[in-house]
Amino acid sequence: MTKTIVITGATSGIGYATALAFAHTGANVAISGRRADRGADAVAEIERLGGTGWFQTTDVQDASQIEAFIAGAMQRFGPIDTLITNAGIEPPHVLPLAELSIEDVDAVLSTNLRGTLLTAKYAIPHLRRPGGSIITVSSLWGRQGGALLPVYSATKGGSESLTRALAVELGGDGIRVNGIAPGFIKTEMSDRFTQGRDMRHFYEFNVPLGRIGEADEIADAMVWLASDQASYVSGQTITVDGGHNIKMSVANL
Repeated sequence: MTKTIVITGATSGIGYATALAFAHTGANVAISGRRADRGADAVAEIERLGGTGWFQTTDVQDASQIEAFIAGAMQRFGPIDTLITNAGIEPPHVLPLAELSIEDVDAVLSTNLRGTLLTAKYAIPHLRRPGGSIITVSSLWGRQGGALLPVYSATKGGSESLTRALAVELGGDGIRVNGIAPGFIKTEMSDRFTQGRDMRHFYEFNVPLGRIGEADEIADAMVWLASDQASYVSGQTITVDGGHNIKMSVANL
C-alpha cells in the first residue's frame, strides 16, 4: 500500500530532506511552505525520486491556511499515514528575553508551538486508524538551558509536552505520536544562527562524533519512526545529535 506523508515546512532544510527520503520509498508526499517557487521545485524532485508530490503555499501562523492545506492533502491523497509538523522559525533577533519585542515573541510562538498544535488538530480526524502517526520536531534547545533563545526553547519544550499528551490521547485509536530532537544540523537556519562563523572547533569539542549533522540523517530517523519497524514506539522524542546532549561540558572530558 502506498503511504501518504504530510509535511509542513518542507521546502528547505530538514523538511525538504525528509520529503525526499519518503519519495525514495514511493510515498505520496504532501508538503507545505511559504515559497511557491521552492514548493514547485520540491515536488519536481519528489517525483523524480519515485514519489508523488503535491504542494500548497501555507503559513502556519494562519489557522485557516493550515486547515486548507490539510483538507487539500486529504482530497489529493486520502487518509494520512504520517503527519510531520516540521514548520518552524528561529527568532528574528537573538536577544535576552527582556529585550525582545512582542512581535518577535509572537512570531516564534505562533509558528513553532501554535502552528504545531493546530496542524495536529486539523490532521487528527484524517489520520489512518489504526496505524497512523504524528512526528513533531523539537530541538536540543527544548531540553537544555541556553542564553538568548528563551522563546525558541520554550516552543520546543512545549512541542515535546504536546507529543507526550497526544500519544496518550490518541493511543486508543492505534495512532502513534513521537518526536525528533535534532542537534546542530547543517541547514539554512543553522547558517543564519551561526552567522557564517567557522564552527568546526565547537563541534569537535562538544559533539562526541566531532561534526555537525546533515539533514539527511534527521530524515532517516523520520522514515524509521513512520515505519512498521517502530510500531511499538510512542510518546518518545528521539535525540539525533551526535551525542552532544550526553557530553559533560568540562574541558578534556
